[in-house]
This record gives sequence, structure tokens and C-alpha cells, in this order.
Amino acid sequence: MAKLICLDSAFQWEREQVSKYPEIVVFIEKLKRIIKEKPEAGKPDPIIYKGKKLPCRKHSVKIEIFSRYNAMGYSFIMASYLPSGDDIYIINMGYF
Repeated sequence: MAKLICLDSAFQWEREQVSKYPEIVVFIEKLKRIIKEKPEAGKPDPIIYKGKKLPCRKHSVKIEIFSRYNAMGYSFIMASYLPSGDDIYIINMGYF
């Protein structure tokens, strides 16, 4: 099984959201588990970095604790990640 490594921006986003909404940690962990177990299942979402196309992927999970009328206004947590050998780098995380 692959090892997940969160870049600073993803780690910081996760920390901030967990401090605001402690119950969200369940969904973040679910997303990480899915990525770790089946990284190839994510949708291709290549990014260009320094003129090179990197084969990133993205995956999301539905947030089931907030209604669509909640002030938060989001239904999913999404992560973009880059599989690289035995490691998977989570580049960023966010709501949508």
C-alpha cells in the first residue's frame, strides 16, 4: 500500500478545517483512505508545473453532515494528488 504525503498547503488546509469543524475529520480520513487504497481510481487532472505536464489525479467524498442550506455551502471535499512510485503526494485539498 502506498504512503500518503501531504504538502504544506494541504496539511494547513486540513488543520484549519478540523479546528473549525471537528466532525469533518471523518470525511478527510475517508478521502485519504480511498486515495491510499486505490490511487488509480481518481479522475485524471494533469497540472502544468514549470512547463511540464504532471499526471495528477483528483478524488472527492461527499460531506454528509452539512445540509445544502447550511451557511458553509459545500457538499464535497476534494483532493488533488500525484502518485509517484510507492508515495502519493496530496497537493491540495478543498471544498466544492
